[in-house]
Amino acid sequence: MNKLRITIIAFLNFAFMLLGAQQQEKLAEIWNEANKSIEEGDYLKGVEYMNKYLEISPFNDRALFKRAVCKLNLADLAGSCEDFNNVNKMGFIKKLVVNYLCDHEKRFKYLKKQYYNKTEVYANLGYRPIYTRADTLRGALRKERTCFDVFYYNLSLRILPAGKKISGTNEIWFKGLEKCGTIQLDLFSNLDIESINYKGSELNYRREYDAVFIDIPGGIKKGEQYCISFKYSGKPIVSKNPPWDGGFVWSRDMHLNRWVGVACEQFGASSWWPCKDHLSDKPDSMGINIEVTSGYQAVSNGTLRDVIELEDGYCRYEWFVNYPINNYNTTFYMGKYSEFTDTIYCESDTLLARYHVLPNHMDIAKEYFKQCNDVVRFYSSAFGPFPFPKDNFRMVESPYAGMEHQTAIAYGDAFNVEKNARTYLIKDFDPIIVHETAHEWWGNAVTIGDMADIWLHEGFATYSEYLFLEHMLGYDTAMAELHKQMRIINNFWPLVQNRDVNENTFAGSDVYNKGAALLNNLRCSINNDSLFMKMLYDFNMCYRDSIIRSEHFIAFVNNATGENYDPLFNKFLYHTDLPVLYYTYTREGDNLRLRFKWTEVEQGFRMPFSIITFGEQERSARFDADTKEKEIVLEDVSSFNFFSMHHTPEKCPHNGLTYFHTHCGNFHQ
Repeated sequence: MNKLRITIIAFLNFAFMLLGAQQQEKLAEIWNEANKSIEEGDYLKGVEYMNKYLEISPFNDRALFKRAVCKLNLADLAGSCEDFNNVNKMGFIKKLVVNYLCDHEKRFKYLKKQYYNKTEVYANLGYRPIYTRADTLRGALRKERTCFDVFYYNLSLRILPAGKKISGTNEIWFKGLEKCGTIQLDLFSNLDIESINYKGSELNYRREYDAVFIDIPGGIKKGEQYCISFKYSGKPIVSKNPPWDGGFVWSRDMHLNRWVGVACEQFGASSWWPCKDHLSDKPDSMGINIEVTSGYQAVSNGTLRDVIELEDGYCRYEWFVNYPINNYNTTFYMGKYSEFTDTIYCESDTLLARYHVLPNHMDIAKEYFKQCNDVVRFYSSAFGPFPFPKDNFRMVESPYAGMEHQTAIAYGDAFNVEKNARTYLIKDFDPIIVHETAHEWWGNAVTIGDMADIWLHEGFATYSEYLFLEHMLGYDTAMAELHKQMRIINNFWPLVQNRDVNENTFAGSDVYNKGAALLNNLRCSINNDSLFMKMLYDFNMCYRDSIIRSEHFIAFVNNATGENYDPLFNKFLYHTDLPVLYYTYTREGDNLRLRFKWTEVEQGFRMPFSIITFGEQERSARFDADTKEKEIVLEDVSSFNFFSMHHTPEKCPHNGLTYFHTHCGNFHQ
């Protein structure tokens, strides 16, 4: 025990001894009433009682701690952290969760270790790295990229697992958009370029970081088509934690057969094949030809057109993608697979589903993947018909957890919802299946042009999970799942930040859960489920095979609703602090008069909130709020609490669970 704590405790004990017996009895009575209120979940009264206690005994660390807990349960983060920090100074607590909630630098250290362990980031840059020319070469649309549009790739790749190597050729077909003499393609510098050819002649090129600048004889002319052949080889980077860390996965199945795959979202498709590695340019179609050792199978995106046995002990699997595909979705799986099929009936249409699994999982997979039928049917109804019917719906067992590869979704979990890394509260469906399938609509069909907008992929896919659970199991179940995930939002980096540098916007993971919370806030604010769901359907159908930014969705929402939701989006997309509901209340006999408004937001911000009341009868109510103070009388109510991230959503009114903080003016009078 340190000297400061001993001194403080001695002083408190001495001060307490000076209190008369009557005062001590009063403190005991207040303490008991406070504990009773807290046990009943009445944290508002808990704060009131602790305020009274601290008026008499202002240095009581236990009372200060209990008040902090009550404020936290009322969603008053600033107020609770003020109390927690004061208690910390007294030496009463040193809890990681309190430090994480209330200490920005401690939260930063934790997140840095998780997301930027080997990269220095700087507070004055928004806790991002110093971006260099290498970053802009990768992330920005320079003239050497904007002067041409890729419409077809024909990738041929040989897998050499013994040396963890690859060798391949990519035919890159593109159309000139404007006159230029040099184009930029991309290939990681650890891979060797053997040749780049155009019309039978080798082209001059230079490499700078992972960019390859290629001189085109006679220059690119607007409207003309070109094809260059890019031959390369080498050892691709191995992923240390797939799919979150990009790269190759060289593994073996339970029978020690080779099992190989790759995942490269954000990391870059050019980590294993040469391409115009920018999200803004999707080819219209693609050939993917994978050569593997005979006896193994190669599964990829699209449809399998041919299997050719080669004379050198290899087998060539020729796949073709009939639709536009973003680069990071291009993939392959090498292993000893067995395949089975199913038919998914979507209203008047049918969709062929193909499943590739290891032979020892065939029986369990046939039963387990039946849930895909419900998932695909719902998304087809909610967001429009399955976007890639010619290429089928496909799940492939993978040597890593999961990934939304277009028409070749990676599934690497345990075929057991109880054992999955992230499970739902209700263990009826597999999160990998429900989430990654949603990406066929959000991310694969509708695609962003810059990593800064990745919430449009991940937030939409995550909220799609809750919409599916709502459809299958009811609204309350879906809101319970949303509420659970709201509690782990970090609010450290904005959802949308720097463009043109291929930023790691996955840092903090808020693009998933805060993105979903934003969509639910929007739904609650619109308060018309039919309009909200039609808006999602129409947006997906309108922007299929298109490249979008956050501004596209915001404009679409404003147009569909006839309202201006810019302030709502601005707060949740570009700021880390949450809107604060400032409120005061007065007791009037058996009633409460409640006044409230949103603060720390721009004018025009509006969003509902909900409360649960205590009194003769427990009731819940939803209120619309904006930046102008409103007043309402709660009849026969002795106290209330907010439905928020810190309070269970059970009994919350429909479209009433929103994401915010609070501050009570009464508490500091």
